[in-house]
Order: sequence, then C-alpha cells, then structure tokens
Amino acid sequence: MNASADDDRARYVRHRQWLDYAVHELPAGVLWGADGATPDQCAEMLDGLDEFARVCARLGLDDHTEFVEACRWHFDHYPHFLGRRRHFAVYATYIRDRHGPIRVSSPTGPDWLWRQ
Repeated sequence: MNASADDDRARYVRHRQWLDYAVHELPAGVLWGADGATPDQCAEMLDGLDEFARVCARLGLDDHTEFVEACRWHFDHYPHFLGRRRHFAVYATYIRDRHGPIRVSSPTGPDWLWRQ
C-alpha cells in the first residue's frame, strides 16, 4: 500500500471519530467537545465533513454517503435552531418539524479498520 492510502486511512479514522462523537447525543444536539456546538463550530464541522467525504471517495467507501448526508443535515440546521431556540422546546422538535434524521447511524467500518 502506498503512503497516500495510508494517510487517507489515518484521516478516515480521525474524522470518523470526531464525527461519530459530534452526533452521538442526537436528538439532544450537536456536540463540539463536551459542549453543544456553536454556529461557527458547525461551519468548521461542515468543512471537516467535506474532507471526510473526499477521503471516503478516495478509499472507495460508497456506503458512507447516507452517514455523510445525515451529518451534513445537522451541521447545516443546528445553527438555525440555535438562533431560533425560543421557538422550539428542544432540538428534537426542530428536527421532526423539518423532517430531518432524528439519529445518525454510523456505517460499518471498512474491513482494513478491523485488521489493524
């Protein structure tokens, strides 16, 4: 395996860890560390998500599309919710009203991840 593929695998692991963590408390909210994400942090997460999608494409992980799009929905919508929080009791209500994904299901990791 070449260095570029090794680098992409390492990027995949790094990005996958923080993405899984950022959405694991849904429908309570999107996390940044131990706290809820701010609009600026959601913008940073969208940039990171785009990089993760490119890494997945280079690694041939087509089965990650649904995961990426569900994360994208939340990273796009959570800042809007924060600005309109007084109109919604909780983020779960906001999600349901906009027909978003209540939870983000993690895709099965690639085989090479389990052989490390």
